[in-house]
Amino acid sequence: MVTALVWVLLAAGPLDEAKAHLAAGRLDDVLFALDGKSFTGEEKPRAAALLGDAAKKAFAKKDDLLALQLAAMALKQEPAQKSALEAAARASYRQQQFEPAEKYADAWLATDVTNGAARLLRAKLAEEAGEWQLVVDQLDQAKLTGADSAQAKALKAKAVKELAEQRAARSTVAGLERQLALAAEQRAGGFNKPVPVSGDVVLYATSWCGYCRQAREYFKKKGVKYVEKDLEKDEGAAEELATKASAAGVRPQGVPVIDVKGKLILGFDRPALEEAL
Repeated sequence: MVTALVWVLLAAGPLDEAKAHLAAGRLDDVLFALDGKSFTGEEKPRAAALLGDAAKKAFAKKDDLLALQLAAMALKQEPAQKSALEAAARASYRQQQFEPAEKYADAWLATDVTNGAARLLRAKLAEEAGEWQLVVDQLDQAKLTGADSAQAKALKAKAVKELAEQRAARSTVAGLERQLALAAEQRAGGFNKPVPVSGDVVLYATSWCGYCRQAREYFKKKGVKYVEKDLEKDEGAAEELATKASAAGVRPQGVPVIDVKGKLILGFDRPALEEAL
């Protein structure tokens, strides 16, 4: 039986050979059968389809490297091969290769704008990039059922919350900028206040700010003792920071702002923190 199969494969062309390997689940052999081969005419889409199907099966088996290799071969034959684009997008996402995953996901969506699974994946990639409006836009157009629907609902709720917090952030920053400008005017008019002293390291932050969170984690890892002042909850914190910023001749555009022994560091600037500490 095995000998007969070998003779059949030897007599068949590369596409028939690859098809037999695919049917038997020998995905590596599909790759070897078609690797380096060139196809023309009707053979090109047939080769692309075989490789795309193999790529999806490789992804299902959690062999992302093979899935990406097979998908790349398929896309050389047919750049819009849907199965190959799906496999490449999903495998890249699972490998946390977000930039190529976005490229493949966008191309996958271009082949089928109604594909809910493609839109859900694109929304997940937008989540990784913090593009919350894009998350909402993608999920609003996604038609999903079952577990995917529940996942989409949770992700959209998160995105809506993040967008609301961003709007609040812009309001907070605008208020801070007004206070800074007022402090600068007071100094120019001779109404200078003494610069407050709160400790060696003071973190001016908000509860929702991602970079503020990174600063906290950095201080914890380094064992740095610091005082945190929430610019939204502490009424005097913004005025205190405005006075310090005016004295230093700087204008913060957002959070965090970190005071290290009188030196203001704007944003989570790790090299500047290392030097100041």
